Amino acid sequence: MRNNKDEKITISIISGFLGSGKTTLLTHYISEILKTDEKVKVIMNEFGSLDVDGNHLSNIVDVRSILNGCVCCDLKIDLVNQIESLVQGNETDHIIIEATGIAHPIEIIMACQDPRIVKYVRQPQVIGVVDAERFINRMQYSESTMRLMEEQLEVSHILIVNKTDLISEDKQQQLKDELNLINAQVPIILTSYGKVNIDEISQFRDDLVTTHTHSHHHGINSMQYTFSGPIDRQLFYQFILRLPDNVLRLKGYVQFRDTPNETYEFQYAYGMPDYGVIDKDLPLTIVIIGEQLDVNRLKNKLDMIQFS
Repeated sequence: MRNNKDEKITISIISGFLGSGKTTLLTHYISEILKTDEKVKVIMNEFGSLDVDGNHLSNIVDVRSILNGCVCCDLKIDLVNQIESLVQGNETDHIIIEATGIAHPIEIIMACQDPRIVKYVRQPQVIGVVDAERFINRMQYSESTMRLMEEQLEVSHILIVNKTDLISEDKQQQLKDELNLINAQVPIILTSYGKVNIDEISQFRDDLVTTHTHSHHHGINSMQYTFSGPIDRQLFYQFILRLPDNVLRLKGYVQFRDTPNETYEFQYAYGMPDYGVIDKDLPLTIVIIGEQLDVNRLKNKLDMIQFS
């Protein structure tokens, strides 16, 4: 393993609530890093058992997945093991960890400072990603979810405010004022589609004090559903458009009976669906994350689509 102090591996943690645009930022960030010939590896944590976002990146970078939970809770050992494996392989200069949208960065920082790996890696730097419109309207969520959204940003070393094209200049200033109340010590970068200057991301401060207690994400749960084959397109569209407000995120893969040889990737966040055809053979599975989901009700609706 590495023993030269000057060869310590950089660790970046991309944090932010569900649907804030972490993977979009990560894709742009990686493409810029690769231009510098820096060797980068990615660890992605998914709350469910399906790594949809990791499939986007696997063609350009080595992606390790940690599934079925949150690395800030019961999967810290898995994260330490993954980092230790990358350190032992001596094949990377930079490890980027994309946290699940309900993770608290403090626990991830602590995992990255585990005694097994601490002397081989630099102090982790946290990039907090903010969905501009969702954060301004965060009062619509439960108190625990709102607190989590804010605490994710309190411990960040830089704040990337994404999707600013969807709000007015007055709202942008309001948002900056609110973020300064939460974390006044760090730079705030306004952007759309996660496009930021890599030099700005790299200008971290390492003297921030991060002593917050971990507020667990009570009330947030997830479910997974696998279709046995192609389904009716219109019924699925209606299902997406009628999702209740407590559904925070949906992502996964489906096929439709009118085009049975095409696989679609669906993403849904903050009431806005997005989808497109992908050229990969992937399981026809969707993952839904939300506040106090009525899993049985959602499953029944999906059963009706599957068997109609």
